[in-house]
Amino acid sequence: MLNNLHTHRTSCGVGMFRTGFRMPENAVLAGILAQLPTKPNGLFTSVRFVSPIPGTLQRDLADTFALTYTAREDSYVVDTRTQDVTVASDNLRGLIYGAYALLQQVQDTPDAGITKGLIYNLPRCPFRGLKVYLPAPDDLDSFYRTVDLLCALRYNTLIVEVGGAMEYKKHPEINSAWIDYCKEMGKYPDRANEVQNKTFPWAKNSIHFENGGGQWLTQDTVRELLAYCRARGMEVIPECPTLSHADYLLMPHRELAERADDYFPDVYCPSNPATYDLVFDVLTEVLDVFRPKIVHIGHDEYYSIGICDRCKGKTGEELFAGDVIKIYDWLKARGVRTMFWADKMLNAIDSNGAHYGGSEQRVRHPDGTVEIVRPATWKCADMLPKDIIAHHWYWSLCEYFDVEYLSRGIEMWYGNFSPVGFLDWNRRLAAGAKGGAPSHWSSLEDDTLQRNGVFLSLFYGTLLFWDEHYDDAKYPEYIERVFDEMFLHHSRETLKKPHFDILHATSVERPYVYISSLPMQLQKDTIGKYVVTYDDGTTFEIPVVYGLNVTNLHRDWTRVYQGDMDGNRTLAERDTYKMDPLLMEVAYTARPIRVGEDTYCRIVVENPYPEKHVTGVETVKTAGDPGEIILGHFITKQPER
Repeated sequence: MLNNLHTHRTSCGVGMFRTGFRMPENAVLAGILAQLPTKPNGLFTSVRFVSPIPGTLQRDLADTFALTYTAREDSYVVDTRTQDVTVASDNLRGLIYGAYALLQQVQDTPDAGITKGLIYNLPRCPFRGLKVYLPAPDDLDSFYRTVDLLCALRYNTLIVEVGGAMEYKKHPEINSAWIDYCKEMGKYPDRANEVQNKTFPWAKNSIHFENGGGQWLTQDTVRELLAYCRARGMEVIPECPTLSHADYLLMPHRELAERADDYFPDVYCPSNPATYDLVFDVLTEVLDVFRPKIVHIGHDEYYSIGICDRCKGKTGEELFAGDVIKIYDWLKARGVRTMFWADKMLNAIDSNGAHYGGSEQRVRHPDGTVEIVRPATWKCADMLPKDIIAHHWYWSLCEYFDVEYLSRGIEMWYGNFSPVGFLDWNRRLAAGAKGGAPSHWSSLEDDTLQRNGVFLSLFYGTLLFWDEHYDDAKYPEYIERVFDEMFLHHSRETLKKPHFDILHATSVERPYVYISSLPMQLQKDTIGKYVVTYDDGTTFEIPVVYGLNVTNLHRDWTRVYQGDMDGNRTLAERDTYKMDPLLMEVAYTARPIRVGEDTYCRIVVENPYPEKHVTGVETVKTAGDPGEIILGHFITKQPER
C-alpha cells in the first residue's frame, strides 16, 4: 500500500492489458496476485519474478532516471512496458513489495487498466519494523493479518515479545505461573494499573499480561507463526525480557527476585548465579524455536536497583552493565547479536527537573535528608560492547539523546516509534539512525491496533522509510492522503458489495484511553446504534462506538511541537510533534472528514439484505453522557468497484 504515494521514481505512459494471465509458482507471490480484480481475459499475459535485478534492467533504470545504479537490499523494480510484466529484486522481500505495488496499481485504477513504464523503489533505512506480543492461541489470524499488512507496507522486521507466552519444556512452571499471573492482572479492568502504580511504595515495570492473550503457545505453534513470516522474507527478533520485566521468570522463582517483599516481583537479582541458570535455560529454548540472528533482551524500566544483600554496595551501572554483558557474551558465543531497550544509558532529565532513564532519582524528606531511591545507571554507556543494538525509545524526550549512542559507534534503532510525531527525521537519519519500529503493547485485534494509533504509525511510517523527498512541512497533505489509504485498505472489500455509506459525528465527549493495562471495553464505548428497517419489517443494527467509528465533532487537525517554544530544545519536555489522539484513534475504520469547523467520520457497512428496500433509519443513543449522535448522511449504495 501507499506505493503510488511514496514511490521514488516512476516513468510511465498509459496502457491497458487484456490478455490471458498465469500465476507465478511461488505461493506467496501467487496469493498476492490472486487479489487482482477479475476481468474478462485478465490484465496481462504474465508476471515474471526475477532475482537478482538483471543487468539489462539496471541499465534501463540508469538511463531512464539518470542515476548510477547501486544495489540496495529490499529495493525493487516493476516493469510494465510490455504485456509480460517483470518484477525484479535482489531478495524475496523486494519481490513481495513489487507484487503489492503491481496489485495497488490495478486496484487504484480498475477500469483504466495499468500504466506502462518503470517503477523503481528503494528504502531509505534498513530497519523498518513493528514490536508486538505473541497472539492468543485462539486468535492466530490476527498475527497473520498483521504480517500481511507489514509486507504490503514494505516493513521487514517483526519484534515479538516472548516472555511467559511460549511453552518452556524445561521449565513448565513458568507457563503455569504465567496463566495464574495473567488471570490476576485481568481480574477487573483496572487491576494491572492498580498493581503497577497504586499498591507498592516503589516503582514497578508495566505489566504485559496481554501477551499471548494471557495464555501461552506451544513451541510448534510458534514455529508455524515463524514459518509464515519467513515465507514472506520477514525477519523476526524474539524479545526475552531480562533483568526488568522479568515477572514471568520470577512468579515461579521468587527466590531470584531483587525485592524479597514484592508479591509480584519484576526485577531479578543480577548478582545471584542461579539467576543465569534460569535465564540461559529459557534463552536456549528461544534460540531453538526462533533460530534468530538477533535477540532483544529488554532491560527497560529497571527500577529496583541494588536492593538485595547480594547487590547492595554495587553501583547501578555496574549491576546493569554486568547483566547485559553476561547475556551478550552467552548470545555471541552462539552467533547471535544482542539488542536492548537503551533508556538506562541516558542521564535523562527534562525541563521540569523530572528524572528518567538512567539518571539518579533522589527524594528530599521533610527533615532535610536526601535519599537515593533509584541509583544512576547512565555511566554504563561506556561499559557496554560496541556491537550491541540500542533500541532508543527516548527519542521524543530530547532529539540530542541520539548522540549518546551514535558518538560511541553503537547501532541505534528507534523504538516506540511514532512517525507522525517524529521531529527532524531527515537529519537524524543522515546522522546514523537505522530506522524505527512502532510498538503495540496490547493484543493484536484490529480494533486495538487502530485505537492505539499503530495502524496510523505503520501507514505514515512508509513516508519516512521510503520517500526520499519526505518533508515535515507537508504534514497537512500527508495526513489527508494517509487517512485515505487507511480507509481504503480497511473498507475495500465492503465497497465492492452493496453497502451503507454513513457520515456521522457526535457531541458526546470522552477522553482518549490507550488500550493496554486498561483494556478495551466495547460495551462501555458503544454510545448508540442505527436501526435500519426494511420494507418487510426486517431490521439491522449498526453500533456507534466512540473512538472506533465515531468521535466528538470538535477535533484539532493541527500538529504542534511540544517542546520549549523559546528555541532551547536541549531539555525540552517532549521533543516531538503531537496530533489530536481522538482524531488518530478513529482513522482506519472511519475516514475523518472536515465539514466546516467540525469533524465527521465516514464509515461503510455491508448491507446484509441488498434485495430489500430500506424504509427508515432510526438513531438510538444508549450512553448516558451529555451530547447527541449527529447523522450527516446515510446512503444505500451498490458496489463502487
